[in-house]
Amino acid sequence: MILYKKFGLNAREAAEVTADVVEIISKRLEDDRAVEYLKGRYSGSKLHFAILMIGRLTGMSLALQDFEKARMIVADFSRLIKILEERGRDELIRTLEREILEETYAEEEFKRGYV
Repeated sequence: MILYKKFGLNAREAAEVTADVVEIISKRLEDDRAVEYLKGRYSGSKLHFAILMIGRLTGMSLALQDFEKARMIVADFSRLIKILEERGRDELIRTLEREILEETYAEEEFKRGYV
């Protein structure tokens, strides 16, 4: 079955959502602005479809524009799969939580340096 149908959308709805996603990517909107824009326009299945599409299209765009960065993302994802397979889901969650918090902390420290 075609992906948009799995979300209960018709072709017109899928086209409208995809057009918005392409516009977001072409304008290079920051994540927070893109999220607010999509949340303001869609809810439910349309919002879920939009989020999936933005991830897919952004990934493809990145892979085509910056091979080295795309390679780094694939390597990191491979690392996460290895943790899951070798140490299990709980360890993967702990690892991801720690990395997310470390990234957040580093970002806050960076912002404080400019204030």
